[in-house]
Amino acid sequence: MAGVKVVTDSAQDFDPAFLESLGVTVVPLTVHFGDESYRDGFDMRGRAFYEKLRTSPHHPRTSQPSPGTFQEVFERLTGDGSSVVAITLSAALSGTYQAAVLAKEALPDRQITVIDSKAASGGYGIMAILAAEMAKEGRAFEEIVARVRKMVDSLVTVFSVDTLDYLAKNGRIGKAAHFLGTILNMKPILSLDKEGYVTAVERVRGKGKVIPRMIEIAQERLPSGEKIIACVSHADAPEEARKLKEMVMSTFPVERLFETEIGSIIGTHTGPGTLAVCIVPASVIG
Repeated sequence: MAGVKVVTDSAQDFDPAFLESLGVTVVPLTVHFGDESYRDGFDMRGRAFYEKLRTSPHHPRTSQPSPGTFQEVFERLTGDGSSVVAITLSAALSGTYQAAVLAKEALPDRQITVIDSKAASGGYGIMAILAAEMAKEGRAFEEIVARVRKMVDSLVTVFSVDTLDYLAKNGRIGKAAHFLGTILNMKPILSLDKEGYVTAVERVRGKGKVIPRMIEIAQERLPSGEKIIACVSHADAPEEARKLKEMVMSTFPVERLFETEIGSIIGTHTGPGTLAVCIVPASVIG
C-alpha cells in the first residue's frame, strides 16, 4: 500500500531487525579488516566488532553504500507509489548522504527526500524511528520531512572517547584537532556541531567526572524543563552506559529513552569505551 517509507543507513547503530519491525529499511555500510568485509549491523555488530578490533592485525576501514544500492532500495519502495524519506549519517563524516542524493537524482519521477542528519549513531536512529512512527500514524510526507528537519536542527549530541587516537587515525578529528596530545588523566568530551563535524568541548580530569559533565553540557544546550527523547549509546562499555542512562533519567523529564551499542562504522572512528547521549526535545514531533 502506498504511503511514506523511511530509509536510513546502518551507522545509526540500532539493530536492523528492530528497525525493520518498525518499517524502516536499513542500507548497510561496510567495515573491512584487510581482505575481509562485513556489512555493518548485519554481519557484524557490537561486541563482536570490538573483539576483532582488539585482535586483528589489520586496522579496520569503512566504506559507504554505493548510489546503486540506494537506487535499488528507492525503486523498490516507491514501486507502489509510496514516497521515501531517507535519513543518513552526517555528510561531514561520510559520503553516504551524497550516495543517497545521487540515487534520488537518478529517479526524478519519484517522491524522495534525502536528509543529512548532521548526526551519528543513535542521534539519527531516533530520527528514523520517530519518522517511521509518524508514517504509521498517516502523517503527510511534507509534515514528516519538516519534523525530521526540526530534529536535525534541535538534536544535541555529547560524547566522550577513551582516546582521540581512533578519530585522528581515521581523519575524523575535525575541529577537535587542537585537543590532540596526551595530558595525564584528562578525558576529552566532544560534540557534533550544527554542520555535523566532530568538535571539542573540553577535557575533564578523571574518568569519574566525564558523565556528570556530559549531562551538564547537554543541560546547557537544551530548553529548560522541556520533555525529551534520548538515546544512550556505548562502545563496549555497558557499565558506564548504565550510569549515563541513570543520570539522564534522574536529570531530565524523559518521555522516551533508547539504548544502543555503537557499531563497526562509528566504532572504527571512535574506538572502544566511547559513550554518547543524543537528545531531541519531544515537542519536535508535535
